Amino acid sequence: MSRILEIAGMTFVFIIIFLSYLVVVFGLITGWIKAMAVAVPGVVKEKFISVIVAFRNEEKTIGNLISDLQQQEYPRDKFEVILINDHSEDNSVSVINEALRGPISSKLMNNASPGKKSALTKGIRHSIGTIMVTTDADCRMETGWLRSINNSFYDDTIKMTFGPVKFQEDGTVFQSMQAIEFASLIGSGAATAAFGFPTLCNGANLAFTKDVFTETGGYEGNEHIASGDDEFLMRKIEAKYPGSIRFNSHRDSLVTTAPQKTLISFLNQRLRWAGKWRYHDGTNSKLLAIYIFLFHFTVIVLPFFVLMGDVSAYVLIGLLLAKAAIEFFFLRPVCSWLGIRLRWISFIVLQLTYPLYAVGVALAALFKTPFWKGRPLTSS
Repeated sequence: MSRILEIAGMTFVFIIIFLSYLVVVFGLITGWIKAMAVAVPGVVKEKFISVIVAFRNEEKTIGNLISDLQQQEYPRDKFEVILINDHSEDNSVSVINEALRGPISSKLMNNASPGKKSALTKGIRHSIGTIMVTTDADCRMETGWLRSINNSFYDDTIKMTFGPVKFQEDGTVFQSMQAIEFASLIGSGAATAAFGFPTLCNGANLAFTKDVFTETGGYEGNEHIASGDDEFLMRKIEAKYPGSIRFNSHRDSLVTTAPQKTLISFLNQRLRWAGKWRYHDGTNSKLLAIYIFLFHFTVIVLPFFVLMGDVSAYVLIGLLLAKAAIEFFFLRPVCSWLGIRLRWISFIVLQLTYPLYAVGVALAALFKTPFWKGRPLTSS
């Protein structure tokens, strides 16, 4: 009898944990619908925009970015491009000088101190725009990108907007998995912002007023942290101006970038991302990170409880199928909106592997220093 009660109790615990996750993902589905229902006005008075790009060793990609910026359907006298060289060791500067032979206002400068936050800060200090826009040197965008960003600031109460970023796909399962996983982050960021408590954004497609950057101190206080120039700033702005952050849901706001080509570079990228969570000041962000970690840890250990006879195999199958189903119904509209193919093989492989590397990377980030752009990223 005691053994039956023990099994029933353990089963009940796992069911409650999984039910809580289903509720969270259902909330994200609702938030995504809410975010997509927000209409961005088609005509808004044109503000002066400064596009800030910190680059390091981007000779293969930055020419395409400049070309896309030169083709923006936004008045030439209403935006500038500021490029900050973060100690490049390749021919990036030569590529830029050649590509900048176009009709846009631009500045190219070197950064004295290493690091993306330092480079971005220098660019913002030398800017003349009202709206600061950050993107990465390996990104591509449509001709209406700047117009969509300008229109996303349709209300003076809006201090920051962030747009969608998607990974390119080349048909391989590895890159398809990255695209789907990244789509889940974009969808989660849009959903939580729609409910008034933004959790995620991406510096590859981020816009904020210059005034609010100055008021909040910009990146001061977290310059020593290897990553998080986007999310730390977002939390500062949300703390000072609650409800002032929006997801830019206009179709032209989409930015495209390349996924990682190798497993090593992929893991280094995830280590860089994971390393910033423990530095967040917001309780909600820390609790969310801990919850996600514990849930995926639960997914990993559940089969062992089945092997020990503490939980039925039918319960395991039922819980994993419920998890896969709710995640699929969240990812399907997000991937469709981003133009990403939700391939079954990639989705299934993600179901099997994501808990393992999510937990593994989170633990490794506590001890291992990731490398990025040829140099170690330290948080000390």
